[in-house]
Amino acid sequence: MVVYRNEVSHLWQRQSLLRKWQKGEIRREEICDAEFLLMTAAKYHGTPAPRVCPVCGADGLRVVQWIHGEQLGRMSGTARSDQEIAKIAATGREVTVHTVEVCPECRWNHLLKAVTAVAE
Repeated sequence: MVVYRNEVSHLWQRQSLLRKWQKGEIRREEICDAEFLLMTAAKYHGTPAPRVCPVCGADGLRVVQWIHGEQLGRMSGTARSDQEIAKIAATGREVTVHTVEVCPECRWNHLLKAVTAVAE
């Protein structure tokens, strides 16, 4: 079983960025800049988000989990499912999981939270 700890939420930064965009302080191109790998991961490894895109209103908003860690080798910096994260954590390696929302329509993306996954 995997346990998530040390959660760092980035929701405040998300709301702040969206407010700046809504006020016209930053351009849409500055916040809708998801790179190819993130877009591809969202398409093939992402799960549907429980809300619409905050920028374009599209229903296809996706949530992707990226793993990072010194002990992960080539797996670090890749998108993974909950099951894959649990298997990796079960090997005793510490895994940092970044949860990112991505819109395939307008390329909006934002880090929602970071947590540490460990086997219990």
